[in-house]
Amino acid sequence: MGSVTYNFLADSLFFHENSIENNFVKETDERIERELQDYRKHCIDNYDQLIKEIVERDSFLKVFSSSDEIPLRLLKQTSLYIDQFIIKDPLFSLTDFQSEISNVTGKYLGYKNDGIINRNSLKKASLHLKEITPMVAGNYIKIFPLSYHFEAPKQIPLKMPVDYYNGVLPKEIMDFFWDNVSVRSMEKFKSGDGWQVMEKLYPCRSIVVDFKETNFKSSMIYHLFQTEVLSMDETTGTVTFSHMLPDSAPEIDHFNAWVAQSINSTSKNFFDGIFKENFISSNLNSTYLCDNDFTSKLISQNYSVKETIQTETANRIINFDLPFLDNIDIEKLMNVREMDSGVFTNFRIELEKHFRELRTISDPKIIQQKTENIFHELNDVQVQKIKQKINHINKQVFVNSLVGIGGLAGGFSTGGFSLLATALALGKGYKDYQDYKEKVKENPSYLLWKIKKKINFYSYQ
Repeated sequence: MGSVTYNFLADSLFFHENSIENNFVKETDERIERELQDYRKHCIDNYDQLIKEIVERDSFLKVFSSSDEIPLRLLKQTSLYIDQFIIKDPLFSLTDFQSEISNVTGKYLGYKNDGIINRNSLKKASLHLKEITPMVAGNYIKIFPLSYHFEAPKQIPLKMPVDYYNGVLPKEIMDFFWDNVSVRSMEKFKSGDGWQVMEKLYPCRSIVVDFKETNFKSSMIYHLFQTEVLSMDETTGTVTFSHMLPDSAPEIDHFNAWVAQSINSTSKNFFDGIFKENFISSNLNSTYLCDNDFTSKLISQNYSVKETIQTETANRIINFDLPFLDNIDIEKLMNVREMDSGVFTNFRIELEKHFRELRTISDPKIIQQKTENIFHELNDVQVQKIKQKINHINKQVFVNSLVGIGGLAGGFSTGGFSLLATALALGKGYKDYQDYKEKVKENPSYLLWKIKKKINFYSYQ
């Protein structure tokens, strides 16, 4: 199947078509939770094997993404160029159940958490994993339990901030975060069930901190509690205190200091997360794929990044729309990759050749225009030429075969004289067929033609 995780999924509850279609309505929470925990144990117990499956593919065209969602279209599109795409396991993320203290705190704050499993998220994860099965079987997609490395501790740590966390990052990096920060106030719904994010920031007890252009990946919520020490035992080092969230807003200076501390804390958390993801990507011998401009700028400005023709070409592929792939069957796409590796290589080399010429251009509009021209030439002009060539060869083979059959019929009365003509005619057809194999396949766009072709292609192997 191409992945140790699918050894479990193939026969699991999460791949039962009826259960998925019915949103697991016939399954109890206990059954689903037990299956999720079994899946979690399977992934953790086989973690080393899972890593081995990824790193044993030795290629400089491997991509690692931490995005929660990667469209199927993007996975199809990148399969035209990239050897391997490592994605975050969406099902494993659902196996991390909150601790009791988190549940109690959430309930006090008014966050809805009734313990019921989110079946919509479960259905979405199962559908996606089932949909990309041919890509996993084709050794193109690898599933990685990334969320395992970012799970919250079961016991909430008590941190004492020093200088409002002002020195947790180098000044130039912290300035970058502050230049892109978004902070808004939050208010509790009158029903007491949940919170709403306001448009502006004003003195209050609850805020959400985010950074622009991150697709809300970095959002962190903070509540300013009022703390009172109830007792302290110096012998055991035990302190008992109470937390409460007053309705009244804090003093303006206290509020501003708390907001600054929250921004610094969020910045450090985001920076550490990107560093960890890059570290994981490096250990998987892959290229890290950003899903937002903010992260891209953060990495390019603060990490040593070396752009290569391969990574540049991959970026062009990722950021360009190839709508014809929408209706292409995934299994067919994977078959072409696997059975025609030489054709796949030709297409990749051709892309690199074209995009190498764009590396000296900085104007985005010119780059976009030239990229469109490249794909127009490969996907429209060259594919049409291949079509014409194939039609010509098929006609020639058909006509020559008819000549051969006619000569064979005449051979019965002439004592076999025209059998020589038959051999010559069929030989001509064979030569045309060889010409097809040798010449047409050399065209890099043959890969696109073969993927787009709706009829069976086994006769052209």
